[in-house]
Amino acid sequence: MQLQLQIDSHQVHLWHLYVPEQDDPAHEEGMALLTPEEREKHGRFHFARDRRRYLMTRGLIRSLLSRYAPIAPRDWRFETNAYGRPRIANALPQAQPLRFNISHTASLIVAALTVEREVGVDVEHTARAAPLEIAQHFFSASEAQALQQLPAELQPSRFWDLWTLKESYIKARGMGLSLPLDRFSFSFEGAHDVAIGFEDGLDDSAARWQFWQLQPDNAHAVALCLERMHSETVQILCWKATPLLASVEQLQVAVTRWSPGG
Repeated sequence: MQLQLQIDSHQVHLWHLYVPEQDDPAHEEGMALLTPEEREKHGRFHFARDRRRYLMTRGLIRSLLSRYAPIAPRDWRFETNAYGRPRIANALPQAQPLRFNISHTASLIVAALTVEREVGVDVEHTARAAPLEIAQHFFSASEAQALQQLPAELQPSRFWDLWTLKESYIKARGMGLSLPLDRFSFSFEGAHDVAIGFEDGLDDSAARWQFWQLQPDNAHAVALCLERMHSETVQILCWKATPLLASVEQLQVAVTRWSPGG
């Protein structure tokens, strides 16, 4: 019997699953959890590595949610909003308050779980070269200018700071790229503070959100965006999992920056 986990409204649980280079022994067990639609999508991926990552992503979220509510992994059902963001469709009272978001690179899947408020997470593989040339197209004018003014050796790190934060925000909003990345801006106001600002028409408030950045290893960066409920201290618990959560362990992950009041 798997260990059941508790989460309250003051916590975020961040789950990390590293994707192996070969199919895991739990491959067949993971396939059995998928719906017919998910199996069809799995089969449409051309490369084995993409099929493997998709299977592990779906297996993770199903197995993960079953650690918090008494629903078997294969019995979770999801629906999507107008922008394609999935949410839990099961009517069980223990399931309805749960909110989740998931992000992945080629080698790492990260899932964020909260209760009764929106959350967005983004993970990027930062060991690769930062595509600085796209900043002028996807960042706001103030962000692009501030990035360009940094010493060359600091620009890649700041690029990933901005990119992950912006992705985490649009995912928390549940609207994807219908929110143009250049219509809101992040600014860094000290060693541990980051602020967000919006252009007219985006219909949002900086006071609604709080942000964290984490580094699970030397090759990845994670940004977390969380809807603020009230003045509070939020506890972030990080977990490392094996496929289908056959084993889990709690991680110590450094938080590198957070928003005022976070």
